[in-house]
Parts: sequence; structure tokens; C-alpha cells
Amino acid sequence: MPVHYDIIRIGSILKDISRFFSDLEYLKIQEISDLSDQRNFYAASMILFALLNRVFDLGSEVIIAHNSGIPTTYKEIFTLLEQEGIITYTLAQSMKHFVTYRNLLSHEYQGITPDQLFTMIGEMETIKSFVECLRSTVDRNA
Repeated sequence: MPVHYDIIRIGSILKDISRFFSDLEYLKIQEISDLSDQRNFYAASMILFALLNRVFDLGSEVIIAHNSGIPTTYKEIFTLLEQEGIITYTLAQSMKHFVTYRNLLSHEYQGITPDQLFTMIGEMETIKSFVECLRSTVDRNA
């Protein structure tokens, strides 16, 4: 069955994701003490929040294109992508962990610590792997 991606929407999402990664790198957060500067702390928090939202949007777009259903939770995005064979079990579990981060940034913003934020920043390679996996899937099937 052919897969019909919304290439314009996916392209926009990928562009945003790329920009957020660049913005995060621009902050040059190399150690936890870099987050003692409030501007870095709040900028990194908002960049991560926006980045995670767009990453979840990307996952949803791929699921919809594959007619795999409509996820009712963020974690379900990764379950459905795994069931479709688009991502591995290990990557799905790692990405589900980012749902907790996203919700922490969204709902418990005042409680975020520099340690938690630095941990999130340190795990960006997982998100990059996820994005590349979905980009490759779209390229192969478009």
C-alpha cells in the first residue's frame, strides 16, 4: 500500500527541528555550570520544549501517512512507530523517556533543575537518531 506523506508539513517540521538544534548548539552548554546563567537556563528550557514538540509532530505525521492510527498520547507515537517497524524497540523506549521531559518542561516548569536540563541536553543524540530514522523512512517511501 503506497504511503502518502505531507511533504510540505514534514519539511516544515524538519526545518524547525534543525533550527532548534542549531539554537541549542549556539548556547554552547558544555557543563552544568553553563546553566547557572539564567538566560542560558531559560533559553535551553524553551528550545528543548519546542524541539520535543516538533519531534513528536514528526512522529505523528509518519504514523498518519502509514495509516497506523492516530496516537492518543505522546508515548503511543513511539509504540506505533515501533509496531510499524520504523524504529526499534530500544529507540521507542528511549523516545518515550523524552515524553517525561517534555511534560516536565510543560507542566512542572518551575521545578526543572539545572541537573535535569543538562541531562536532557546530553541526550540529544537519541533525538537526532530518531529524526534521521524518520527522515530516511520518508525518503525511501516518498
